[in-house]
Amino acid sequence: MLFFKRKKNTGDFSALATDMHSHLIPGVDDGAENMEDSLSMIEALAELGFNRLFTTPHSMQGLHPNTKSTLVTGYQLIKSKLPNGITLELSSEYYLDEHFDHLVNTQQLLLLPGQRLLIEFSQVIRPYALEESLFGLAIKGYQVVLAHPERYLFLHKNFDDYFRLKDMGVEFQVNALSLTDHYGKNIRAIAEKLTDHKLVDFIGTDIHRIQQIDLLKKVPSSRYYAKLLESGLLKNNSLSL
Repeated sequence: MLFFKRKKNTGDFSALATDMHSHLIPGVDDGAENMEDSLSMIEALAELGFNRLFTTPHSMQGLHPNTKSTLVTGYQLIKSKLPNGITLELSSEYYLDEHFDHLVNTQQLLLLPGQRLLIEFSQVIRPYALEESLFGLAIKGYQVVLAHPERYLFLHKNFDDYFRLKDMGVEFQVNALSLTDHYGKNIRAIAEKLTDHKLVDFIGTDIHRIQQIDLLKKVPSSRYYAKLLESGLLKNNSLSL
């Protein structure tokens, strides 16, 4: 696998180039509300130096019960209006629930390259049989990527749990905004600790609204963003293969 090569921080995200977590399809979750929102965010991400975007709307029972068919229509509409120089791919951020189990069993998943499956779960309460669920996905041939591991409060109580998940082969995607105080100082501290322990595989914007762009502009000048780039461990570029 190609890993992220060391590059000088250029003051934007062009050294990273690929954003693998965003909410750009209008009206399907708590991200873009309409096509204008979608295109505004895409154009702003391009100005920040991204040239390939993976949009990953929520698939969550009850709240955002999306399926492949519900997401493809909006995705195709966006693709027809993309600015020059931007590639958009479709995946999803899957919440571990019965709806997800159904999508797995009926093979209706939208994967990231490399059979990668972006997942999330409760940020407060440890999911029942979490390790067993992750092991089951690995047995089925999926590479699990945990979205924003720094935001799961129950994992904060025992940092060794992060090492256990990594030992199981789980990849970690840290939100770029977690390198600021956007989610709070505690979340930022965990994101930095994950970086210090060389546990971060991907950076994603997880952008939901245009107002987050101003905060994202501050990230490339942060010390920990530079540290992640210099680590040589980021795999964002491997998604472009």
